[in-house]
Amino acid sequence: MNEPTGSPRGVRAIVREAAEQLRTVNAAEDIDDARLQAELLYAEAAGLDRVAVIAAGDRPAEPEVAERFTALLTRRSNHEPLAYILGRREFYGLTFEVGPGCLVPRPETEGVVDVALAAIREHPRSRRVVRVADIGTGSGIIGLSIAHHAPQAKVTGVDISTEALQWAGRNMRRFGLQERMVLLAGDLCEPLHEPVDVLCANLPYVSTEEFEALPAQIRDREPRIAVEGGEMGIELIERLARQLTAHLATDTSVVILEMGSGQMGWVQDLVLTALREGGREDLEARQHRDLRGIRRVLEVRVGTWPAGDAAGGAP
Repeated sequence: MNEPTGSPRGVRAIVREAAEQLRTVNAAEDIDDARLQAELLYAEAAGLDRVAVIAAGDRPAEPEVAERFTALLTRRSNHEPLAYILGRREFYGLTFEVGPGCLVPRPETEGVVDVALAAIREHPRSRRVVRVADIGTGSGIIGLSIAHHAPQAKVTGVDISTEALQWAGRNMRRFGLQERMVLLAGDLCEPLHEPVDVLCANLPYVSTEEFEALPAQIRDREPRIAVEGGEMGIELIERLARQLTAHLATDTSVVILEMGSGQMGWVQDLVLTALREGGREDLEARQHRDLRGIRRVLEVRVGTWPAGDAAGGAP
């Protein structure tokens, strides 16, 4: 479209060109993702929501807004995660503050929360207090989502990264959950000072070789300590498995772990073997698939649970 020299371009044209730029530099999966990102960045620059950006159509962009948008677009084109630029990410119906130093929340991790909330509802102590641990809490997405949706849960979030814990603390205050969740710095289960009924963990599970092949926005921007899980990818999960017996409640408890594609068999064997060697009996393993059909979440129930529906598990 030919426009008079010097006339401001319309919002639609600016967003379309930005989307093409994001595709060119491989900062988007496809054109739909590129358009979504461009609209969100323009909305951030203009102080609007995405619907208002779409509705703006060919309305001329204000020069100061266009300038702010160009600066944001440059950051994204340099593969800074979109969530870091916006300073937030939606997860399980809540808006979390995120930024450098914490892992960007992924939608597949919502499966951990689904399984945990179901286990809390079915736990023999569900009418009293259910003690929950979120190991490797990061920005707090798992633990805080559980605390928000399960009033009977008393949640402890643990992370070795004090930088990540600062984000978790900000989100805890954002949601007003200071009385429902505590944050502890330390390595895996070591900081826990009381037995746990529900133990959740989304630990790093990407192997060293796979990490080097990840997109730049993950490999170079997100904290390596939150992504890489060692040479095989499951070294941290293996260490956690050896700590379980010492920290789980002696009667009824459950372990809920997220993992990568193809790791389910290994991880299930590690967890079941560690629990049996620790003298735990009445073990039931359930496997849960994510929306792509990948066996993503392992649930191991320990002890005697009320009879319930195992729906959601993968055969």
